[in-house]
Amino acid sequence: MDAIIDVIVLVYYVYIVAAAIFLILDNRRTASTYAWLFVFIIFPFVGLLAYILFGKNHRIIGKRRKKIDRKIINNFSEFLERSLAEHNSIKNEMKQKDSFVIEKKLINILEKNSYALLTANSSVEVIQEGKRKFSLLKEDLEGAAKFIHMAYFIWRDDELTQDIKDILIRKAGEGVEVRILVDALGSFGLSVKYKKELRAAGIQIYRYFDFGSLFTLHTINYRNHRKIVIVDGHIGYTGGMNMGQEYIDGAFGYDCWRDTHLRIIGDGVKSLQSIFTLEWENTTREKIFGEKYFPEIESKLGNTKMQIAVSGPDSQWDSVKQMYFEMICSARKNIYLQTPYFVPDESLMDALTSAALSGIDVQIMLTGVPDKKLPYWTAFTYFEELLEAGAKIFHYDKCFLHSKTIVVDSEICSVGTANFDIRSFDINYELMVVLYDRKLTMKLEKDFRNDLRECSEITQEKYEKIDTICRFRNSAARLSSPLL
Repeated sequence: MDAIIDVIVLVYYVYIVAAAIFLILDNRRTASTYAWLFVFIIFPFVGLLAYILFGKNHRIIGKRRKKIDRKIINNFSEFLERSLAEHNSIKNEMKQKDSFVIEKKLINILEKNSYALLTANSSVEVIQEGKRKFSLLKEDLEGAAKFIHMAYFIWRDDELTQDIKDILIRKAGEGVEVRILVDALGSFGLSVKYKKELRAAGIQIYRYFDFGSLFTLHTINYRNHRKIVIVDGHIGYTGGMNMGQEYIDGAFGYDCWRDTHLRIIGDGVKSLQSIFTLEWENTTREKIFGEKYFPEIESKLGNTKMQIAVSGPDSQWDSVKQMYFEMICSARKNIYLQTPYFVPDESLMDALTSAALSGIDVQIMLTGVPDKKLPYWTAFTYFEELLEAGAKIFHYDKCFLHSKTIVVDSEICSVGTANFDIRSFDINYELMVVLYDRKLTMKLEKDFRNDLRECSEITQEKYEKIDTICRFRNSAARLSSPLL
């Protein structure tokens, strides 16, 4: 018996050493490395399997990254040539603004880390209610003449999506090309019957990053969290809202779902189409380039200047995190942040606390009615430092808050799909639209202030009243923050 125990102990030690070497060679952040090593020790062998499936750093740089870069440049050469000229022209025009020094840094970062080119000929509507978003979307889908492209993290099978399906089938019957991408995990519950009805009508619908085989199982943790709609290359939608009835009348025990979305008309839609085109080719190998999908817009539709930052597990840079970091660091007056989940890394915590300590009005609004307990508990562990630095923290108590927005100095704002957490920054495929538009920024700022009426403030006094058991629970939850 002693010999068997000795063998088991020896195997365990060999496993720990081998697993540690395997983990260290993956070059993760230090906190993440220690967290996973803890999992390896506590859950032998099972922890290693979980790491391979959910935690391995598959960021692809080097030769493969260069191939991806060349593919982007080659496929979009004509589009990029025209858009780059416009990008430089808009930058020269923006030099006249007092805030251009701050804007220039952000513009350059997004240009280099995610090929985000400036566009200006766009009209943008900020949508704060699901009823408004889906009412407009149905109208735009009904008006499609050439193609409809849609990509969603969650696409449910419910009353709303039945209506959407009927519209899409009708449009496909009229000769409109319809392409749909859904996330394999987020839309796992979408029925086979629903998809068969779409395909029977000639609609192409695929699961992005389908992990249904042993060869793709390692991608299960890398979710496409983006939400995109493009209609005829002229109208686009993106933001936090998924495809589900909950955005109309609430669901799953919530009175409502508070979220933020954008409707874009004009040149800004080209950037959304570029993102969808690459996602579609990665999934189906079908190339959908050309003037049909990137039509020139001759008329003047608006003057909103924007860029779209994208990031994912195969990105060379943490583009969305760098966007948030630069916007926070550039603030001179105020920072208003909305996010359902708040699990920042050290760099973003340093940026927020430094801003608050310098006298900048930092206000952070989180959901007070959580859908996931673990990140909700984890967020509390960051409150004390922020409160001591002078930041203000609020819980939105009316219903579930799902918005992902940031407003800086009443000058620049961003709306998109990325939560303020490590998963969105490092693991998911995300996008954020940066709007260099004072009018829209003031609109978002006004909406933020209106939302404060439905909030309770987390003060230092309230934080200090949290009992020891809850503090321990929160701190224990934080140990998993690099894994979330």
